[in-house]
Amino acid sequence: MSLHKDKVKLIIGLCDDEMNTHNTVENLLADYAVLYDLNIRIIHYTSAAELLGAGDDLDFLFLDIDMPKMDGIEAAHKLRDRGIEYKIIMLTAREDRYKEAFKIQAFRFVPKPIEKTELYGAINDVREHIVGISKVSVFRDGVSYDIVQRDILYVEADKSATLIFTRGNEYRSEQTLASWRDVLDDRVFFQCHKSFIVNMGKIEHIEKNIIYMLNGDKVAVSRRLHTPLMNAYMEYDTRRR
Repeated sequence: MSLHKDKVKLIIGLCDDEMNTHNTVENLLADYAVLYDLNIRIIHYTSAAELLGAGDDLDFLFLDIDMPKMDGIEAAHKLRDRGIEYKIIMLTAREDRYKEAFKIQAFRFVPKPIEKTELYGAINDVREHIVGISKVSVFRDGVSYDIVQRDILYVEADKSATLIFTRGNEYRSEQTLASWRDVLDDRVFFQCHKSFIVNMGKIEHIEKNIIYMLNGDKVAVSRRLHTPLMNAYMEYDTRRR
């Protein structure tokens, strides 16, 4: 089975107490998915309590500022306190609350009433910062799995094949390391050695010629690639994380 990328899938949350907003955004996202050849799933929340109780894995979140009982700003603070780092696009008709939204690191603002150009522009911006979301096919114990690129810690050459490591799992692919280099998102992954491609988002720290991964594994860095790695890592850390 050849290595491939599936159609990019986005899971988008929408938290707003007005059903008209839900209908508008859903219709616009349906057109956006066709325009950009995406697979989009929308998860609807009608209150901050519903959002906080769900704990869904989202690529990003549309969040209304003005909602009864608990507004979007307070909800975002609670998400951050829990270590949930959704990229948040605030929906609001209240420009006077923009300053509050900056404190919870809102990524963008879309004013109400929502217009297509504003919404699409915000989505395009956030997609530029959401990296490694395509899926790739790998094997474990003879069974094929599709995994999201950003879940990969690193890829290691194993003779003419490769081993793919995620947190808690090891997979195999008959594809070469060069094939992986071609298919992986180069904004996230860097070939740091003739035998390794590493996910820069999963690096704990780097010491000389060793990369320490978040799971405790160590990955070698070749001497000639050390400076290019550090440059790529700094760019990732400042622009993509």
